[in-house]
Amino acid sequence: MAKKIEWLEILFWIIMIILFIMILSRIFGHSATDIQIYITLVMGMITIMGYIMRMNREIEEIKIQMISSFKKVREDISKLTLSKKSKPNN
Repeated sequence: MAKKIEWLEILFWIIMIILFIMILSRIFGHSATDIQIYITLVMGMITIMGYIMRMNREIEEIKIQMISSFKKVREDISKLTLSKKSKPNN
């Protein structure tokens, strides 16, 4: 199954490439100022936080599905044990 590329990942990598170029231009004496680099860093951090929040939501959905599945398994097991108790021994 192919991995779905999400827009947050694309945005993150674009911001990181821009940051890398800005840092290199700053090192070699060109026009990227410190504030531009800081703004790019903050944008990268905001993107990472958005990605983490999305992953947290997906984990919560998985957790809810697991709880529901375990409840179904518990009900099935209780039905099996009740059906065994109701059968007479031969």
